[in-house]
Amino acid sequence: MDVRLWMNIELEELHKRIKKIEKQKNDDVLTLVEILANITFFGELKKAQCEYARNGQCSFFILMNEKKSKVPIASNCCVEQCREAAPHCHLDLSDITCAFCAIGKNQPLESNSQLKKKTRIQNYEENLRY
Repeated sequence: MDVRLWMNIELEELHKRIKKIEKQKNDDVLTLVEILANITFFGELKKAQCEYARNGQCSFFILMNEKKSKVPIASNCCVEQCREAAPHCHLDLSDITCAFCAIGKNQPLESNSQLKKKTRIQNYEENLRY
């Protein structure tokens, strides 16, 4: 009888622990969904106001075609009236990438010459511009 009572108590405690873990797991999933929803919402707002968002690509970030294989979110240029020398590619836009982008409206931008001095890149045109 003692063993049955002990096992019953152990099973009840085990059920309580499982329910607590399941509740915590559900709370964690809900938190992640809320975070992603906020990122998506604010990224969409930022993308809509960004002067560099064109045809689903970011015209600010320019990569040489060789870099496309190393950057998974880059694709061939489809920006209308792009002034960069062909062939090159740009970053593909999404609400999430725009949410984390430091470039945006009302932020001071640096010129190419300032960026060259700052980063001290010798062959600047062969590297990413940012």
